[in-house]
Amino acid sequence: MKAHPPFAIVHIGSIRVSIAIVEYSSPGTMKILEEARKETTFGEEIFRTHRLSFSSIHELCHILEGFRQLLSDYGVTEVYPIATTVLREAENSLGILDLLRLRTGFSFHVADMAEEIFYKFFALHHRLLEEKGALGKKPLLLLDVNSGGVGFTGWKAGRLLFQLNVEGGRLSVLERFTKRERQELTFPSAMRDYFHASLSTLWPHIEGANIKTLVLSGFEARILASLLSPGSGELPVVISREALLRFVDDLLPLTVKKLMHRFDLSERRATLLLPTLLLYDEIVRAMPIEAIHVYDITFVTGCAAWYGALEYSPKDVEAQSELQVDLARSIAARYGANSGHDSRVEKYAILLFEALKDIHGLAPRAGLLLRMSAILHEVGKYVNLRNYPLHSWQIIEGTDIFGVTEAEKRCIAAISYYYSKDNPDRHSTHYESLSRDQKILTDKCCAILRLADALDQGHSGKLKTVSATLSKEELLVTCESEEDISLIRWSFERAALLFREIFGITPLLHRK
Repeated sequence: MKAHPPFAIVHIGSIRVSIAIVEYSSPGTMKILEEARKETTFGEEIFRTHRLSFSSIHELCHILEGFRQLLSDYGVTEVYPIATTVLREAENSLGILDLLRLRTGFSFHVADMAEEIFYKFFALHHRLLEEKGALGKKPLLLLDVNSGGVGFTGWKAGRLLFQLNVEGGRLSVLERFTKRERQELTFPSAMRDYFHASLSTLWPHIEGANIKTLVLSGFEARILASLLSPGSGELPVVISREALLRFVDDLLPLTVKKLMHRFDLSERRATLLLPTLLLYDEIVRAMPIEAIHVYDITFVTGCAAWYGALEYSPKDVEAQSELQVDLARSIAARYGANSGHDSRVEKYAILLFEALKDIHGLAPRAGLLLRMSAILHEVGKYVNLRNYPLHSWQIIEGTDIFGVTEAEKRCIAAISYYYSKDNPDRHSTHYESLSRDQKILTDKCCAILRLADALDQGHSGKLKTVSATLSKEELLVTCESEEDISLIRWSFERAALLFREIFGITPLLHRK
């Protein structure tokens, strides 16, 4: 497979700042030409003080300026700078981002937690699809532990079963305890109790998936693999349930000093490994896990797979979008949504979005958010039929939607809220919380969704066929039905008011 010109990923993480020069062929076929990293204590500082100090910012600039030479050596001009927990949690992040842009030339994108987990999943997903044998067909729990939280992703044969994120990553857990508490012999036991309490509510959501295989990645997982499978060479490796539990039990009471001396680890590495080992132990004990598979996927390789696909593999990006839409359907089913109605509204929304592509001015990504809005627009009825759009807003805002940023999720919630309410305007608190670009996307998608929903008023699927044709001043929607469609026709006329206001053209419903 042809390799494309190399590009670079620059990552500011909690425990290191790194750069990778990537030669990309496909999401599952990449070559890291060169990688450089610098260990830092930025994460500990952020969780302790919620800010990066002047000296830390100066050090960060110095590291990034050094990366410039590596870019020059390879002649790389395409660079994707991305930051995670450190800048996501820093109260002075805006000033830091601006200073980094001015001092180093890097304009960093700050990934939220769901986005951070998504990148690693994208690369891991393609690795799993390439697996020969039964592993690629089994239900798996993909666990992602980062500095600020933990992601639980259910996967089976190319489908997403669920995606749940919780607070309590390796550093954020440590910073919940004082320095004195962390030095006590009972600290590991207290941390174990903390994990048990914070994760106990997750298991009812997961147990129905009948998952017996746990998939790990990240630097702690690699350390664990090297300790339990010494001399095994390259990842992936497989660890049995019994081996993991026996390993942890043999170390009890589990302390940083014991990890340092037993495995020749630095104090910092042992400190970060401690909560992760206890987390693994809690998960394996709580679930019927039989085998643990450790892969060599990192956040940087996940970013490389995703950004490379965006540039060179549109089919892989489209396939990933379908996974996300499928997950939205699973979320809607959890809240007892009418799948037949949602499916028809989704189909009509896509039809209208495509018919309007010459005038709506929206990126293809907006089409994905529109589809998710169509699928989730009535989930609030699970709470209460009265004012259900508000409950839909709250459910969507409070749900992890894999690969969707917090800003995008806010748009999905707003579209789902306003499709059946008054037109969004500056008097609405929800609407005013959106940025200018979010408001534009919400207005346009809301107008489309309102029209799409009108075509299935009554939720009875009365329309056999629907097509849409755009002319200079009209959007002609042609339908075929052998039943009375008075409610659909009247609803369409009401929905046309917002549509005409937003797009400047008149939608007309024509029955064959």
